[in-house]
Amino acid sequence: METIIILTAIFAFISTNLDDMFILAAFFANPHFRTKDVVLGQYLGFIILLTVSSLAYFVQFIIPPQWISLLGIIPIIIGIRSLIYLKNPETDDSAKTPDFKKYKFGQNILPVALVTMANGGDNLGVYMPLFASMGLTSLFLTAIIFLIMVGVWCFLGFKLVNNSILGDKIKNYGHYILPFVMITIGVVILLRGWL
Repeated sequence: METIIILTAIFAFISTNLDDMFILAAFFANPHFRTKDVVLGQYLGFIILLTVSSLAYFVQFIIPPQWISLLGIIPIIIGIRSLIYLKNPETDDSAKTPDFKKYKFGQNILPVALVTMANGGDNLGVYMPLFASMGLTSLFLTAIIFLIMVGVWCFLGFKLVNNSILGDKIKNYGHYILPFVMITIGVVILLRGWL
């Protein structure tokens, strides 16, 4: 029985978080986001999604998809903000290596968490009915598997950016791509709830 629960949790996580791999890679490639901030933001956003999904078990609370899709505004705002503050490429290497002393630890946790939550409509759509059909032990085991998988996803997203084949290209151009990725994800989230 536990094996079925573990496999179900792994497949549910993968099917609802494939797009998160590319979002994580875009955040890891952006020099303004520290690795710790991205990982902590991803965990914070996902824990909030898990908490909301768990309400389905405790109170059979279901949020209408149209309301969930309005969270798509968050990545759109982050993308537009990133476009506004996007610097022109400079020729010296100091432009590629920002002075992280001026960034306070944790300042970018919230944007990552907000994007994770905004992109979590499909997570809620799958997790809420899944959790509503489980007992407490199965729910707890599934939540643990999900949290382990978040760590695996962060590791894979980091490795995608830091591999020898694609890593340099992603690092050099990732901060240019991030705004467009965020805006596209936001539009898709908005459309998903209203179409």
